[in-house]
Amino acid sequence: IPATCAACHGNAQAMTKFKLGQLDPMRTYTDSVHGIALQRGVVSAAVCTDCHGSHDLHKATNPASKLFWQRIPATCGQCHENVMQTFQRSIHGQGVAAGERDAPVCTDCHGEHSITAVKEATSKVAPAHIPETCGQCHAAERIISKYRLPSHVVESYMDSYHGLALQLGSVTAANCASCHGAHDILPSNDPRSSVHPANLAKTCGTCHPGVSSLV
Repeated sequence: IPATCAACHGNAQAMTKFKLGQLDPMRTYTDSVHGIALQRGVVSAAVCTDCHGSHDLHKATNPASKLFWQRIPATCGQCHENVMQTFQRSIHGQGVAAGERDAPVCTDCHGEHSITAVKEATSKVAPAHIPETCGQCHAAERIISKYRLPSHVVESYMDSYHGLALQLGSVTAANCASCHGAHDILPSNDPRSSVHPANLAKTCGTCHPGVSSLV
């Protein structure tokens, strides 16, 4: 499939006139976690048609497209079903279901053709990059104002002990996901949230054993 699609989409110069969002998707896909898995013979690795469709291809702006923003969780959920179900229960998933265009979907955090494994330093969700990835929304004044979110959270984190340790190269320093979760993020007033007051001792105790005795 990638080779077939590459017959056209592998020619970046020829594709320029169509003003596509991805001019060289075959190169980025080949280097992605999905492309690498395919090269290693993993038959379940996602290929072009798994995400874009085959005869039912549509522009991503078309609500019928498998890549329409609101349908992306279901598209990725074809393979990542457990993650999709967890995401749907999260504050972000609830926002997507309610039609909030600003709510992030899988590709906003993980990328598109260039998705790399979390363990890779270049990944958007590698520990060192998580503040930057979350900051795409949580450091954006428009989104902070519109949804009345706490301001300066990314800035204050970067100035904190954890943030400074991260900037100095620590691979174990707590980042946004360490405390708030990843796919299961919930508001702090939700009893299921990892940052709900009743759950803070357990959350902090993940890195700081015995902290519950001080709370």
